[in-house]
Amino acid sequence: MISDWSDLQTILAIATEGSLSGAARRLGVNQSTMSRRLQAIEQNLDTALFRLEDGRLRPTAAAEQLIETARQVEALVGHANTALAASPVPLRLATCEVLSAVFAAPALAGWREHTGEPAELSVYDNLFVLPADEFDVMITPLESAPTEMVGRRIGQLDWDFYAAPDYARTRPLAADATGLDGHDVIHAAGSLAEVAAYRRLPDLGGRPVFRSSSVVVQRDMAATGAGIALLPACVVLPEHGLVRLENRMQPPPAEVWMVARRATAAQPRVRRFLDWAGGHFRGAPPARKAG
Repeated sequence: MISDWSDLQTILAIATEGSLSGAARRLGVNQSTMSRRLQAIEQNLDTALFRLEDGRLRPTAAAEQLIETARQVEALVGHANTALAASPVPLRLATCEVLSAVFAAPALAGWREHTGEPAELSVYDNLFVLPADEFDVMITPLESAPTEMVGRRIGQLDWDFYAAPDYARTRPLAADATGLDGHDVIHAAGSLAEVAAYRRLPDLGGRPVFRSSSVVVQRDMAATGAGIALLPACVVLPEHGLVRLENRMQPPPAEVWMVARRATAAQPRVRRFLDWAGGHFRGAPPARKAG
């Protein structure tokens, strides 16, 4: 019994080349490997598949049937590879949890409607350690595009302090407060803690009661009454049951950038998206190149 496609490949290669050495070169293996493959196939089938004639390996009647099958399978594989090669390569966009909902997902929905081209959206906790081959375009909080990338500012995240209504009523935060002393505070963890707004949070004092690398988890924890959370305003909706705390400690907005590595940005499909996205994010300043 033939066990897999590689058995048929072996038989077809030997029949085509007329020798084990030629078949080995064709399949990119050494001659001893090719010899072992043939021996294993013949033992499994309990029949000889080739005979030596005029210095060439000639297929037996049993092999001829398998060779025809191998040619059919090879043709099907070729058609499949051709079809895959003709399929558009998805645009790969990487972002974080918050920016996915606010910026990335709406942009890709518009891109799909505009062009019909496929796209992939991946959400990561730490965008700053992604290998170059993991994404085509990134939407991320930045102060400016890194020198190895090109990009544009596409918006901003506004920050506010929030708490559950019961917490805000029983432990109010004074509007003129300059710190969080006497309060329970929900902190960022992981790469989120490196965002500028969260870096200054420990300096404001208070008692850390919970940490998370997800602003959504921080929001939901604040809704339980656990403490005060610093959150992007865009993730807090009326149904989340939080109240905004008026205060003078509100961090400045965080700039949101759309960037791509220079070599990647030169690819036609990526360039098309970047050009289109420039119009999609039309409220942002003109595109800028770093460096």
